[in-house]
Amino acid sequence: MDEMHDLEVSWAKGKISRREFIARLSALGLSTTLSPAILSMSASASVPKKGGRLRVGLTEAATNDSLDAGGACCSVWEMWLTFQFRNHLTEIDPKSRPIPALAESWESTPDASKWIFRIRKGVEFHNGKTLDSQDVIYSLNHHRKDESKSPAKSMLAPIKEIKADGKHAVIIEADGGYADMPALMSDYHLQIIPDGHTAWEECMGTGPFIKK
Repeated sequence: MDEMHDLEVSWAKGKISRREFIARLSALGLSTTLSPAILSMSASASVPKKGGRLRVGLTEAATNDSLDAGGACCSVWEMWLTFQFRNHLTEIDPKSRPIPALAESWESTPDASKWIFRIRKGVEFHNGKTLDSQDVIYSLNHHRKDESKSPAKSMLAPIKEIKADGKHAVIIEADGGYADMPALMSDYHLQIIPDGHTAWEECMGTGPFIKK
């Protein structure tokens, strides 16, 4: 059932409590079919554990790989590694719909040529810098600059201008209707990094892990 799947995803991501999970299951008439093993998962999932080390074995790696998102050429490497360190304006849910990430909401003009992304407040990079609109502009323009060899450059080509609307909103204007703009912002290349950041091996970001 779609409702059950959405409920499991919300719980797994910590968006709802165990109490709310069970209450909504009961409302759907599904509580008697739920495995006790699933119910027991929330005890550990609800209390994040700080520390530890993540090791990942990857295929398709090369000696010239870089933690620069603009130089990424392997989606397997990029998604498994840098997604641990950085976030995007949007994510894609199990139904292939864009959902909020570092952007908490967005809206467009009727012709979808101009988009406003509202930046989530209170988010910090690993170095303690607070996320703002200039970070988003810098991150996207990193792929658009003339000397860029980023695989994402062609996807961003229809964009005419990216500008700030205060500290917590970014306006992206395309040369025509671009209905898929929110989905585009989830592309694995378009990771948000601090304004001016070039020390790629530090892998600075807002994600759950830091590089040691």
